[in-house]
Amino acid sequence: MAGLTYTTAEFNTIVTMLGCLCATVQAATGAYAGYKKKKISLLKTNDVLFRSHRAFGGFATTLYFLGLFAGITGFIGAIFFGEPPFEILDFSFNFHVWPSFAIAVIVIWKTYLSYFRKPLIYKQCKWLGVATFIAWSYNWISSAFSYYLRTLPSNLQHPPPTYLLPIELLWLQIILPFIIGAVIGVFILRAADKKER
Repeated sequence: MAGLTYTTAEFNTIVTMLGCLCATVQAATGAYAGYKKKKISLLKTNDVLFRSHRAFGGFATTLYFLGLFAGITGFIGAIFFGEPPFEILDFSFNFHVWPSFAIAVIVIWKTYLSYFRKPLIYKQCKWLGVATFIAWSYNWISSAFSYYLRTLPSNLQHPPPTYLLPIELLWLQIILPFIIGAVIGVFILRAADKKER
């Protein structure tokens, strides 16, 4: 069953893509309440927004921590065992790995506040939702570039993707989670808007 095989790197890239998709839907609901309607409390009072914001945020957080675990184990393996290679001079390695530490701080901080100090987000830290979406976007784009560059014959570390699009369609693969997330977001926001009338 060669068609059902995939590498760990492709699996991790798919996890990151799905997390970005969920973060896009969560960002749409948060932007609608906080910026379009200028009433962040809608995330609590509008049932459609409340359920979708929490559900997609929970999915994004779970997928982030799955990816973080894989990233940490890969980073430790690269430093101590040379597997995967520790490519300190490689642009795509540096483009993805080092900013990931800042991304982890943002996502973990937002997760902590969301679960344990929610009123603080509503009152003072609305910007943290935007920062988390930007962090997710960067995480997805940098991981996609990092993965795909390692499937090129000149730097072959992984076989070509099985489930992701071929490298010729990298541009489409990168925008796909944003497009799908936006489409899902439109349906949610339409339903939420009907509740507001």
